[in-house]
Amino acid sequence: MHSRFTGLRDRLNQDPGLPLSNPTTSYWQQPESEQVATIQSASLPGETDVVIIGSGITGCSIAEHLLSNDGDVRVTVLEARNICSGATGRNGGNIKAVPEHSIAELGAEKARDIVHFTLANVEALLKLNDGLSPALQKAGEVRRVETMNVFTTQAGFDEFSAAVREFDDAYPELRGRGRLVEREELGSKHGIHNAVGGYLASAGAGWPYRLITGIFAELLQRHSDRFSIEAQTPVQNIDSTNAGGYLIQTSRGPIKAKTIIHATNGHAAHLLPGLRGPLFPVRGQMTTQMPTAVSEKYAGGRSWSLTYDHGFDYVIQSPSSNEIFAGGGLGQAYERGLAEIGNTDDSVNSVLALAHMGGAMNAVFGIEPDRAMTSGVKSAWTGIMGFTSDGLPLVGRLPQEATMRQGQGEWISAGFNGYGMVNAWLCGKHVAESVLDKEKPEFVPKAYEVSLERLKGMSADDGANYWIAALGLD
Repeated sequence: MHSRFTGLRDRLNQDPGLPLSNPTTSYWQQPESEQVATIQSASLPGETDVVIIGSGITGCSIAEHLLSNDGDVRVTVLEARNICSGATGRNGGNIKAVPEHSIAELGAEKARDIVHFTLANVEALLKLNDGLSPALQKAGEVRRVETMNVFTTQAGFDEFSAAVREFDDAYPELRGRGRLVEREELGSKHGIHNAVGGYLASAGAGWPYRLITGIFAELLQRHSDRFSIEAQTPVQNIDSTNAGGYLIQTSRGPIKAKTIIHATNGHAAHLLPGLRGPLFPVRGQMTTQMPTAVSEKYAGGRSWSLTYDHGFDYVIQSPSSNEIFAGGGLGQAYERGLAEIGNTDDSVNSVLALAHMGGAMNAVFGIEPDRAMTSGVKSAWTGIMGFTSDGLPLVGRLPQEATMRQGQGEWISAGFNGYGMVNAWLCGKHVAESVLDKEKPEFVPKAYEVSLERLKGMSADDGANYWIAALGLD
């Protein structure tokens, strides 16, 4: 036990480094965006107002809200690999909050703002999609879906049922957000024959890579005079300057900026040494699977979470191809997933997690021809998520103790603990509006805000203890 703890703690304290140059191929990114995947200026801008490091959903939101709120601000996005090649281009496609868990984890009062915020993010992305061009709406596949949380153990279903009752009592304005489904109905109405219960609610889903690269392309068209995106331009070092700004050294040369916003999630601590331990990477496994006649009837209108005694899987379906996108298997990976914590290697698949994902859906729904949901794995890849030792995102201005540099011009929005799609867009908006010193920036839960006091209470020891317990290894 002691060696397991110290090994994990040491990994969480490590520099996560830059993203690897040879990642597994994400099916979401096939084909890559012709407009922005490898885009670079002819020469790197020598100076800008705001540098955003990272080009996923967080970086995109920050850029969108900076450019739309200030007609003069100059913005440059720097990305180590191709645009949107990190977590947003590798995730599960879910736009799904599961707020019923929040009370047990945080208490009813602390959880209240987080519950409403994550649900508001779902609606914000659906509203965002409504305002996009018809072509981008079609490509991005952002939509509202029915979602079913499926429980394979009686203990898990009983625990969640109790959480739903507590949730309804604590937040009467959200009572009836979903409904519990018993075993008989799961089989007879929902085609799930090897589970004990479920919870049916509303969520969103989409093709995040196409959505974000499409928005970036539109931003470039609208703001070409003051906005640039620089792919394959890793940041190597940051120095504060006597003038109060920063000199950012990249693989293509230096760029000066007044403000830096870190939006690299699991890799953020590479450039923020004071966050090593509080913020760390976790590797996730994803697959694309071929549909069957059984699954095709859902036509992309439903998503699922399959919950086990340790861990869960997450599943959506493309409405255009009916292909199944299924990820997870963390609790079934090597040493119950411990090897995935603090792991930044997305150049290979997680073999045991992939083996689990290849059979999980049919095991839960039924392996018989008239029950099976998939007919085999078509594609597999891994991606790197950002987790925090207290389980909450880090959003706001960074203290010098985090940056280890002089100056007050560095900000962060990262550490979404696997739930970036129901946090990142409005967190990015908050940071952008705060940088612009708006009187009332977009609300984020107080528990997300970065402070020196909060960071002093976060450590790799906390993260290691949490994961060892969560994976059933204590």
